[in-house]
Amino acid sequence: MQIPFIICGMVSGIILFQSVLIAPAINKLIDQKQASTLLRNLWPKFFLTIGLLSLVSFVTSLLFPTDQILTKYSSGLSFVLMSICYFMVPIINNAKDSSKNRLWSNMHLITVILTLVTLLLSISSIYFNVF
Repeated sequence: MQIPFIICGMVSGIILFQSVLIAPAINKLIDQKQASTLLRNLWPKFFLTIGLLSLVSFVTSLLFPTDQILTKYSSGLSFVLMSICYFMVPIINNAKDSSKNRLWSNMHLITVILTLVTLLLSISSIYFNVF
């Protein structure tokens, strides 16, 4: 069953596209207030999309068992990590609105790290199952 691998590729592509191209362009080309509004709309959808794709990959790997244990566990862990990020968004937004810059910075860093771990899990799943 190749669906989990395809989803891992999609997750990797979405993370790279959003993090490397979209977010920096928004911050560079749009004034700060509009960028904030747009990013507050995009990031929850980003986390939700990756979380749901990871869940589909996890469920697919359970329904159609193979020897791809790494893919199963990495998809399940990615779902958990992206769920954590999704539920952190209101806390992060509130911290920014309340000028709690240290809290905002720490929470933002956590979401960045969890997203990076999710990217590495997706790439690892593809690499170790192909090579």
